[in-house]
Amino acid sequence: MANSRKKNRRRKTLSTVLVLLAVLIAGAAVGVKLLRQRVTAAYGTKNSDKAQEAKVTVGSISTTISGTGTLSAQETESVSLPASVLLRSLCVAEGDTVAEGDVLAYLDLTSIMTAMNELQTQLEELDDDIAAAAKETVDSVIKSTVTGRVKAVYCENGDSVLSVMYEHGALMTLSLDGYMAVNVPAQDVAAGDQVTVTLSDGSAYPGTVDQVQGEAAVVLLTDDKPLLGDNAVVTDAAGRELGTGTLYIHQPLNVTGYAGRVSRLSVAENAAVTKNRTLMYLSDTTFTANYDALLQQRQQVAEDLNELISLYRTGVVLAPLAGKMESVLEEMETVEGEEAADEWTFAVIRPQEKMIVTASIDESDILSVELGQTASVTISSISDDPFTGEVTAMEKTGTSTSGVTGYSVEVTLSRTEQMLPRMSATVAIRIEGVDDALLLPEGAVTRTRTSAYVYTAVNETSGELEGMVEVKTGLDGGGYIEITQGLKEGDTVYYTQKQTNDFNNFMGGFGGTGNWSGNNGGTGSNRPGGNGSGSNRPRRSGTGSNGG
Repeated sequence: MANSRKKNRRRKTLSTVLVLLAVLIAGAAVGVKLLRQRVTAAYGTKNSDKAQEAKVTVGSISTTISGTGTLSAQETESVSLPASVLLRSLCVAEGDTVAEGDVLAYLDLTSIMTAMNELQTQLEELDDDIAAAAKETVDSVIKSTVTGRVKAVYCENGDSVLSVMYEHGALMTLSLDGYMAVNVPAQDVAAGDQVTVTLSDGSAYPGTVDQVQGEAAVVLLTDDKPLLGDNAVVTDAAGRELGTGTLYIHQPLNVTGYAGRVSRLSVAENAAVTKNRTLMYLSDTTFTANYDALLQQRQQVAEDLNELISLYRTGVVLAPLAGKMESVLEEMETVEGEEAADEWTFAVIRPQEKMIVTASIDESDILSVELGQTASVTISSISDDPFTGEVTAMEKTGTSTSGVTGYSVEVTLSRTEQMLPRMSATVAIRIEGVDDALLLPEGAVTRTRTSAYVYTAVNETSGELEGMVEVKTGLDGGGYIEITQGLKEGDTVYYTQKQTNDFNNFMGGFGGTGNWSGNNGGTGSNRPGGNGSGSNRPRRSGTGSNGG
């Protein structure tokens, strides 16, 4: 009987919930219908302005970030020769324009031959030194240089000494004075106070406050058994907790090495060691650091010799890139008191194919910028038509001016004859875009906080807008709006200028949010009762172009 009453109550509760849901759904439907009726009544069928016609077209639309800057030429490139190589004759002068591969100078072959002979002699001497160094070996035993206790071992048998040193900065760490330490708050303690240090395994050790440094007190305890990095709780003589901390070595010493491989460890953690005690044995210690240094030196000399051989075979110096000769020297300049240089620069070339615009981008936009993004560069002193560039560099350290931080972004573009350094330029970096988008003029789309509508018919008698169709929108900018759902290419819609203005007033009075899009890609509202949102920063903009 009781179960029957419970089932009846559940059925009644479920019925009540279903009824309430039905009422809410019906109310929402009525609300949407009422909203559409009021929108139409407010400015769709009471508009005496002449309707304008627009067709849905296919085109490109994008959102951009803008900044201003100045033009500059690409970095120069130096053309250098070995210090002992002389020129026979020059083929270019300062101010000349050259193409990649042009002959810049003819070389003095005798000076090259002399330099090659000197390098060959160096190689022979180095080979003798390398043969002698090959007989040297690194000590295959690492011993302790002090008396202490091993508190950390970072290597295992078979490990590379260099790899362990790179990762840990040491092969082992010893404790020199017999103490581990832990820092706790300095309140209510003084140097010399006796305390108890309890570790994570529950073991307790007597400790002493060694010194007080500012707001921290250094507590010492034995280094026999307590582990490096263990958590410690410090209490006073009355059992009151003073603080917690991590154990560290009070006076550490790192055991280091640079060559070979660990073949056998002779000690373990916590082992007490005396001076000259063997800590580990190494293998693969055939060659010393001197041997490796000699090999590297020989490799460099051999590369220099190959460069001379290449110069001797060609007898000329070729331009490594196209550009303008900024400077040309006939011979190496020497400065008294300075050591002889390995090479000398006889020419400097300024590339002419590319130019760079360094623009300042606002901190609120810089995170949207990435290397490789397409940029539009407008140089008003040359033309209103933009040039196409690419983001090739970004500054990570900003510059603050009047509380606003800007970041430098470099955009590289192809150079034309009219482009000169220091010309002002405006950069628009495309951060988001759609190429084959369905587009309508902004004025043809009426938007609420949650919806967007267009009108697909005009009453032939009254001229009133009819056929309200809900659409979905995407990007907007440049006077256009992307239509993502609700229309297709070639569809015709109708609108009036008064329709756009009245809609904002209507939605403000209706309690909605009046939103519209301007050429800067942001949305906002200045209508009474509206609560517009979006951005009107002048650096961010939208562009759109239809295909019609």
